[in-house]
Amino acid sequence: MAGYPQQVFVTVLLLVSCGVGQAAAGAEGWDPLRQVGNIEIYRKSVAGSRFPALLARTPMAAPAARVYRVISDYDHFADFVPAVSASRVVARSGANTRVYQRLDLPMLVADRHYVIRVRDALDAAQRVIRVTWQLDESRSRALPPGDALLPETFTGYWRLTDTPDGSGCDAVYSIHVDPGGRLPAWLYSRAAERYVTDVVEAVRQRATQPQ
Repeated sequence: MAGYPQQVFVTVLLLVSCGVGQAAAGAEGWDPLRQVGNIEIYRKSVAGSRFPALLARTPMAAPAARVYRVISDYDHFADFVPAVSASRVVARSGANTRVYQRLDLPMLVADRHYVIRVRDALDAAQRVIRVTWQLDESRSRALPPGDALLPETFTGYWRLTDTPDGSGCDAVYSIHVDPGGRLPAWLYSRAAERYVTDVVEAVRQRATQPQ
């Protein structure tokens, strides 16, 4: 993907969390990086990892339920999420979903593929939707060997909180990825910071297009 120099490994099936403001981000140890348009970007060191966690926060002009339909449309991620070349649900059980994904990475960087375990949670009183995921290690290791590598770590979440009038939501997207292989940490960090912005914008466009 020519537009995404090696950042694609962070893909992320996105995690957007809503309702975590700047003060809250700081209280949780998040350090502000920059603001791109109306997207605030933060980073946080993770004990035992050379790769930081990242968080993007932004308002969206769509209700939380509509944004949720976008970020949970796993079978169509390849249609709109940067670098995702394959995505499909492999199992469902209640609020838990297992999703296979493959990331199409540029140049000489090997593709990544994996299975993640996704869990949905709804707080009707607070009008908050939270989607969290982590690597399903046993299913990922059972994938057929080939030209794609397994990431070492992949966790994240989206949290979507409706505005008081219900016309939009406050969204936060956060991920922590160890892509595996020999990618330099500085290169990963630079690419990942750009990538979370691209993912949030892709979700925003999908959620706000006319229905």
